[in-house]
Amino acid sequence: MDAMVAPDGRPATFDGSAWVSQDGKYWWNGAAWQPIRRKQGPNLFVIGVGLVIIIAVALVVTGVIRPGTTKPAPPTMGVSNSKIDSSSRIEFDYARPSDCKRLNFQIVFYDKAGHSLGTYESDFKSNVTGGESHHYVFYTIDAIPTSAVRFTAADVCSG
Repeated sequence: MDAMVAPDGRPATFDGSAWVSQDGKYWWNGAAWQPIRRKQGPNLFVIGVGLVIIIAVALVVTGVIRPGTTKPAPPTMGVSNSKIDSSSRIEFDYARPSDCKRLNFQIVFYDKAGHSLGTYESDFKSNVTGGESHHYVFYTIDAIPTSAVRFTAADVCSG
């Protein structure tokens, strides 16, 4: 064979790895002419995803978006989560809006019917910080009435 004729009608040229038509659209695989697949161009999906990531990082770096900086809810003011643990132990959470140098609680116990069963005055707590939740556990000298199912605690700030 003197000259290989490509689909474009002109003689093919050998580029070092395969016979290629002179117009560059076909190559010879040894059995038939195959079209040369040209790269279509840039993948726009990859470029779009890359731009979205770059924009998101730029917004985080500049401070427009602040991930994970949600502030915790302020504590519930007053007494919450009150619980009678045993015949001589009670506990609850407490928060107040302002500081208090000397704080104690007037605790009143109630039965199922809502009748008062007695009052207990707690020890003094000093330098209670305002705006923060504090957990208190108190032990009574006298036993808490066995019919007590709940209690209220009124705060008394002196100083």
